[in-house]
Amino acid sequence: VQKNEKSYIISTKEYIAKTDSFKIPLFKHNCIPHPELALSTTWIQLGVIIFFLIIFGLFSGLLTQLKILVSTSFYPDTEMKRIHYLHAKLLKKRAKLQEKTGKNIFARTINFWFPILKAREAVRKKERSVAE
Repeated sequence: VQKNEKSYIISTKEYIAKTDSFKIPLFKHNCIPHPELALSTTWIQLGVIIFFLIIFGLFSGLLTQLKILVSTSFYPDTEMKRIHYLHAKLLKKRAKLQEKTGKNIFARTINFWFPILKAREAVRKKERSVAE
């Protein structure tokens, strides 16, 4: 009874520091899985995998172009539709840009060389529209 009384009823601060009653393990040590392969034995395999992932990432744009070239050789009419669509989209974007800047060549060169000024102007317009 006296032993139980000391472990459950804490009388001094010194006794609190000495107890380990708050360090209860969540799992038994024999239930925790341990890795079978160490990093030192598998670093070559990991290096090869990372190398190939980097190579595939770098060549993804080239492979996309190759895919488009192969598909155009098999489906030329679809490619012509794609070309017309992209051309119309480009013309539409240019018309919008020319409409914004007008005929002023100076404003176009400023927007080309300093895109941050254009973005700042867009933010100001957005703030004005929110304020209104």
